[in-house]
Amino acid sequence: MTEVANETHTKCSNCGERIEKPVLFEGNIFCSDQCRESFNPAKVSIPLLAKLIPGGVKPGAMLLVEVDPESQWFSVAATIAVRLYQQNQHVCYLAMARSAEDVKRSISDLGVSIPAAEKSGRLVVEDWYTASLSGGHLEPSTPQGSIFEATQGGLLLRSLKVADLSVEWLKTSKTGPKAYDIVDQWPTGSLIVVESFSSILRFNEEKAFLEWMESRVIPQERRGKRITLQGFIRGIHSDSLYRRMESASDGVIDLRVMESGEETKSFLRVRSLKGQPHDSRWHEIEIKSNGEATLSETNALVKP
Repeated sequence: MTEVANETHTKCSNCGERIEKPVLFEGNIFCSDQCRESFNPAKVSIPLLAKLIPGGVKPGAMLLVEVDPESQWFSVAATIAVRLYQQNQHVCYLAMARSAEDVKRSISDLGVSIPAAEKSGRLVVEDWYTASLSGGHLEPSTPQGSIFEATQGGLLLRSLKVADLSVEWLKTSKTGPKAYDIVDQWPTGSLIVVESFSSILRFNEEKAFLEWMESRVIPQERRGKRITLQGFIRGIHSDSLYRRMESASDGVIDLRVMESGEETKSFLRVRSLKGQPHDSRWHEIEIKSNGEATLSETNALVKP
């Protein structure tokens, strides 16, 4: 379903012509339904991964990120989020394994003014962590309150239970986005960084979680043509869960900690990317003093 906006003299996202009554759809603006239907959004170059995926990542792609518990995933995730934001893109970071304040501190250390970022509306940090400190559930602020509560520059999630999340997703699909659902209004190719879905799995059975992902989350993100990086901790869930998530994803990224001589080092690789050429070799992750992650130019390994 499309919506006609009131703006005038806007350029079409497809043909580039100036228009008086633009048609809004999934964060883009078109001069007609015909232009909307023929629109083929450009692939997005993801910072840190650009040389490993030289063709860019298609909007709507879902990349599974399987990480060692002691890996440099936090630094990698923050670096990707910050550098893409600095390229005037929209980024939503789901803080799941650490507090939203810790995430904002990491983002600030990488050179982003949090007040300015929040004011821009292009950077959102959602708090999926606080509820994990109280058994996966926080009491609503009002009797009829939603499990999603708007906060300064983001959202607070009051329940990590899949049953509650599914109900909320279903309500949104019927009534449309709420005022706090600004991410749903973002343009094609926006990035969602999921720090660790393993945190939600502490409070849910794997079967229920997978049903929620496959029937609610994945279809919604694909329809919105958002790119998602979905973090999972390696080795703590069933093989079946990893296999089903790998099957549902467009690609798999690994972050590992491995021995190299007499020391341990952190490595990253793009294990798979369906339908696209990519560099699948291991690359060493180097961390700067401000927490920024980089990939070594000279230490790409064929085997771990």
